[in-house]
Amino acid sequence: MEDLEGKKILVIQTHGVETPTRTYSPLFYAMAAAAMEMEVMVWFTMNGTNQLKKGEAEKVQLVKDSNVNLKTMLEMAMDSDVELRVCQQSLELWAMKPEDLIDGVEILGATSIIDLALSYDHVMYF
Repeated sequence: MEDLEGKKILVIQTHGVETPTRTYSPLFYAMAAAAMEMEVMVWFTMNGTNQLKKGEAEKVQLVKDSNVNLKTMLEMAMDSDVELRVCQQSLELWAMKPEDLIDGVEILGATSIIDLALSYDHVMYF
């Protein structure tokens, strides 16, 4: 099997709180890649941006009566050294300001995604 340590995975997340079943998988795969010692970034854009607004992720619970909600998944991803980044233009789409974001998320301009996609080994899109 190929040595994956040091490989870079970019996960693009376009789904937000209005489609809860589509919010978990990108984070789960990102954490799996990080556990395999890969460098991982999740780029939130379009509707994916709204799950980063303070107070929103707590409302998304995929499995009823589970202690794990979307906020838990985001925290677990960050604890696994997964970088969370959000598109600045998508913030404007949702009328969000930097202070509306959960802690640990960095804002990048739209052209950053082009540079990132070209510099990462693999890109996953959700």
